[in-house]
Amino acid sequence: MKILKLVCCLVVSALLWGCAPSLIVIPTEEELDAVQRFKKTVAIIEISEKGSPVKGISESAFSGLENVLAGHFNLVEREKILKVMDERKFAERDDVERYTELGKLLGADYLLFGRAMAFFNKPEIKHSIKHYKSKEKEDYKRKEKEKEEEDYKSKEQEHYKSKKEEEKFSGSIWRELKGICELNIKIVDVGSGIVRYADKKVGAMSRKEGTRYYEDEKQFYKALDYATKAEIIIELASTFRGLKRENSLILSRAMEQATEKFKIDLRDKFPQTGQILQILSKKDVVINLGSAYGIKPGDKLIIWEELAPLKDPKTGLVTVPKQKKAILKVKKVTSGLSCVARGKRKYIRMISVGDVVSTH
Repeated sequence: MKILKLVCCLVVSALLWGCAPSLIVIPTEEELDAVQRFKKTVAIIEISEKGSPVKGISESAFSGLENVLAGHFNLVEREKILKVMDERKFAERDDVERYTELGKLLGADYLLFGRAMAFFNKPEIKHSIKHYKSKEKEDYKRKEKEKEEEDYKSKEQEHYKSKKEEEKFSGSIWRELKGICELNIKIVDVGSGIVRYADKKVGAMSRKEGTRYYEDEKQFYKALDYATKAEIIIELASTFRGLKRENSLILSRAMEQATEKFKIDLRDKFPQTGQILQILSKKDVVINLGSAYGIKPGDKLIIWEELAPLKDPKTGLVTVPKQKKAILKVKKVTSGLSCVARGKRKYIRMISVGDVVSTH
């Protein structure tokens, strides 16, 4: 549990470091303990590599998901998950009932299942061309303007001739290796066995190698023609650890990119909720959501207004529709449990202390 708290502190501080120009607010251990009661708990059950051309990428995916989830959920420790699954032989079963049974044993609200894939695209030949003018050319143009007595036509002819003489060529050719990571995520609600979230995120990173530069245009096109026709062969290992450091780094960063995209969905599908604690001014309010909840400056918060209950004639169920009452933006995080948010005056006039605030 102490390790989990440390992870939460590091994740939140990293988020705030990248986004907040002001003082970084790291939640205290007491604040983290308090917040745990209001957060949902998730257990990462499995990150499969089935079908992945490069094996061993699941550890990178697991680590990335833990960092993303730590600021939003309580996490079940990996050792506890493995112990329970081994004791109850859950690996031999694949049915809906096991979700509720496993979740209850782990004390989790949600179970997360994933599949990670990593591969490299076939290396490609890339090139860049640039035509530029030398300093002598600029001097020539200046002198040309000074010669007002010369005939316009003759001046244009000389200008064209000089352009051909003074224009220089610069070209480069290189090989590009592109690594791609795909992360399929499924989150199951323990209470109902229903899949609450299912999506795929893709991350891609590239690396240049073997760059050559040319100043002669004929040599450049000759080299480009040869490189394009020649078959490019780059030896790549079938396991993540067996790759060269520069190539494994491509896949690591691609997986980081994929997990970061997943973070964006968390607020939509699993929003954090809080309340208005105080109205500071015509534009600012204090809300009981802080760094312990993963809140950072710039985040948007929404205040929802419940409308009159309606009974559905088809199902007989009573629903309470909601509409957006106000949209606020986090101005600064003041503690692990609070922040100051700003909104338009027309919004602030419509809200009251105690109104429910949500990240979505």
